Order: sequence, then C-alpha cells, then structure tokens
Amino acid sequence: MEEVFLPIVIVAMLFIGLPWVVLHYVTKWKQAKTLTGEDENLLDELHYTARRLEDRLMTIERIVAADNPEFRLRSDSAPVRELPDYDRARRN
Repeated sequence: MEEVFLPIVIVAMLFIGLPWVVLHYVTKWKQAKTLTGEDENLLDELHYTARRLEDRLMTIERIVAADNPEFRLRSDSAPVRELPDYDRARRN
C-alpha cells in the first residue's frame, strides 16, 4: 500500500502543489506592484508636508541672515514657491 501511496503524493505535489504555490505568489507580486489610493494619498500628504517644512526653513534662514550678516544662505535655496490650489485647500 505504501508503495502506491508515495508516488501518488509526489505526483500530486509536483503537478498540483508546485504550480499552485507559484501562481499564488505571482498573483501577490502583481497586486503589490501598484499603489493603492491610500498609498497615493499618503504620498501626497508627505509631499505637501515636506514642501511646507522646506518653506519654513527658507523663511528661518532669511530671518537669521537679516539679523546676522555673517550667516550665509544655502546656495541651493530658491525663492518660496506658491502652493498649488489643491495644497491650499488642504490647509483649510
């Protein structure tokens, strides 16, 4: 009885179990490639927060530079940008 059972289990594992595992993970990988709406909202919020912090830092640097003539502004500091309309709506 054991002589018949073992080959059946091996064949079932090779032709049913292995493809099922491979297809299962292929499906999971395809789902993980895309961003969800929640992920996009989080990225938008983080981008908005980073821009606000950058604007605050530039304002502080300008204030310090006005008070202390020896202070140098960062060479890559650009003028404060105007926020797009969708960012203004979030502040309210």
